[in-house]
Amino acid sequence: MRKFLCALLLIAGLTCEAQAVSNSADAFMSLQFGLKFARVQKRMENSGSRVLTPRKESLTMEGMFEGYPAYYVFGFYNKKILNSKAVYLQSMGNAEADRKFYEALQKGFNAYYGSGHETPTANTRAAGKIMLRNVWTPDRYTTITLTYNPEMSKRFPGNSLSSRFIQLIWKYDKWE
Repeated sequence: MRKFLCALLLIAGLTCEAQAVSNSADAFMSLQFGLKFARVQKRMENSGSRVLTPRKESLTMEGMFEGYPAYYVFGFYNKKILNSKAVYLQSMGNAEADRKFYEALQKGFNAYYGSGHETPTANTRAAGKIMLRNVWTPDRYTTITLTYNPEMSKRFPGNSLSSRFIQLIWKYDKWE
């Protein structure tokens, strides 16, 4: 998974030195489904994230993802084992840089999992506007969704997760 993250960073034109930037992207990307609640929390805390809401069925944390402020949300099956993970990125106010970062993520996932077939989706928060969504299914149990909302790149959003310019969600359905 580290090679995958490095490839994403190289595509984005960033350096791939995790020690140079305090962020939780590597920890997030490498979390495997089936890990226990305490293990997920500890790995994310060790990478610089801090807990916002610790519940046994979910865990919300705040940290950085490749230079972007991020909220991390983890879901647990039977209040024990990781079955979903998501990261919501806040724009830094530069729409062009946000778009390039989205395209780098998209290219990286396409290279790793095959084409995600970008599709426009109606933006539920801005009438007449669209969001771009990519969906990958690397196996029959896993779904990865990358959503880009260009309207949220133009300003600094509030604390709402739906107001973030990138939403990256992994779901694992084997146990449900």
